[in-house]
Amino acid sequence: MLSLSTSPAARRLSAPLLVVLCLALPGGAAVAQTGAPAKSAPSTQAIEQVVIKLLKSRPELVREALDELQRRELAGHAQQESKALAASAKAMDDASDATVLGNPAGDVTLVEFIDYHCGFCKKLAPSIEALIQRDSQLRVLVKHLPILGPESIAAAQLALSAGQGSTAQQVHKALLSADAIDAASLQAISRQFGLKPVDVVAVNRQLGEVRVLSERLGIQGTPAIVVGDVMFRGAVGTEQLAAAIDAARRAQSVKAAKAGNKPVADSRRVARPT
Repeated sequence: MLSLSTSPAARRLSAPLLVVLCLALPGGAAVAQTGAPAKSAPSTQAIEQVVIKLLKSRPELVREALDELQRRELAGHAQQESKALAASAKAMDDASDATVLGNPAGDVTLVEFIDYHCGFCKKLAPSIEALIQRDSQLRVLVKHLPILGPESIAAAQLALSAGQGSTAQQVHKALLSADAIDAASLQAISRQFGLKPVDVVAVNRQLGEVRVLSERLGIQGTPAIVVGDVMFRGAVGTEQLAAAIDAARRAQSVKAAKAGNKPVADSRRVARPT
């Protein structure tokens, strides 16, 4: 039998529903209006009977209460995520543990957490490239988060060993387009670009920093993308990312205007030369 004191479902009842229950009980109106307890408090059994009768007659109240609970939980999660992003802004903007794409001095940064074994990361690659081509002021930081096994770790190590610049970008693209991520394919890519042997200690330190950052942000899978104060988890469309980039650029302009600096011009978002 449902118990208001112990049942999880009862604890999830929204405030409006509790008011309805209060008014439905003998003496409840007086309690609701004055805040004073009724002279004879209803028994637990009486409360249970009223709850059962009310929910049978108006079952939609349960759905409304659970919808409200979900809304509050989502709002709370969004608030926590926003705080985590703000607290991690410096680490996310750090390019020393990332592969840099686009404009290294761009005015907006898109941070992408990937695993080269991740199919969704591979499918997302054309969208990232399209955004880079159409926005000459976009900076992309690829943070390597190998979570799908030893071969993922080896691929991330290889990518980081390429350092920064055009060679690193080509290695990144080769890893994303590779049919397989195994020892043979990694060796082939290493030979193709003339990479030096991987400094395992150095790159593992970089990978460790990214893992700490991902844990701080609550990232448990790839891909995950951060643009400004917005995080996308999983696959996301090009236009949705473009809208987030525009919003981040506008927010920067507003912030610059308040600080008395020259705002970022929208004209900076032009196609990159091909």
